[in-house]
Amino acid sequence: MRYTRLVIAAGVGMLLLTGCSEGGQEGAGGGGGGAAVRDVVTEADIVLPVSAYLFTAEQQALVDNAHSTLAADCMKRFGFDWPVKKAEAAKGVNRRYGVVGEKVAAEHGYHVIASAGDSEHAEGSVSRAPKLPPEAYMVYGAKGGKAGAGGSYQGKDIPEGGCIGEAGRKLGLDKVQDPAKGKIGLLSIDYSSFGKAQATPEFKKAQDEWVACMKKSGYQHTAFLQPAEKYAAQGNSASPEEKVVAKADVKCKQETKLATVLLRAETKIQNDYIEQNAAGFAEIKKDQGAVIKSANEALAN
Repeated sequence: MRYTRLVIAAGVGMLLLTGCSEGGQEGAGGGGGGAAVRDVVTEADIVLPVSAYLFTAEQQALVDNAHSTLAADCMKRFGFDWPVKKAEAAKGVNRRYGVVGEKVAAEHGYHVIASAGDSEHAEGSVSRAPKLPPEAYMVYGAKGGKAGAGGSYQGKDIPEGGCIGEAGRKLGLDKVQDPAKGKIGLLSIDYSSFGKAQATPEFKKAQDEWVACMKKSGYQHTAFLQPAEKYAAQGNSASPEEKVVAKADVKCKQETKLATVLLRAETKIQNDYIEQNAAGFAEIKKDQGAVIKSANEALAN
């Protein structure tokens, strides 16, 4: 039930996970694009206005833990000892603009950096889970229940959507997960601003300069995400060749300020949209605050 934020980069056949930046949310939410935008030197510098309306990594972990706890409590009413899974704050590296930091390029090329312990946590949660009858999974997710209702188990009514549905409603996730909340598309503007920013004259000029810079280094690319598209799917880790290309890519991005130009364009587009839909975005923040409050209360009990 996580409220996950994925950005599908236009022209690239892969998903780029937009992780929460450790650089905070400086300049987010100020209308009209007038807020100062830092130069992009590392991935942590890529912070967009809509970030202020999404859960941080720490908040998401809090909500996930509360959701798991409430679902397990619900399962106890039906006689099942359902495991509570412990979620940790995910520390992703922002790859919205490909690779922009020298350190990341030199060490990982275009490959996504996996968070430490991710695979161990995922495997451990499955292997440590107790053996439960099929009915438990029906109660947990209302699988097999009547359409529009949870059905019943041993004379007890199953909540609509099962115990995970009940847990989500108790937290208020049904509100923050509504993509049409306030008649605005939060994820839609996060996606569309990426494409719109690339249509601006400023970005086109920066990309032309990046293409020329890469050509001087011996690489024939016509769009700034092409190197990532080419190398990211090759093997489980970056090859020496990939790292060399990534370092040249980063050098050209910094010389042309391509990532900075793109961030400034996206920031203006998103800020304008937020300003035009201020009431809806204020409602999102209010609902988010309510979810965090409910999550803290659930874990305190």
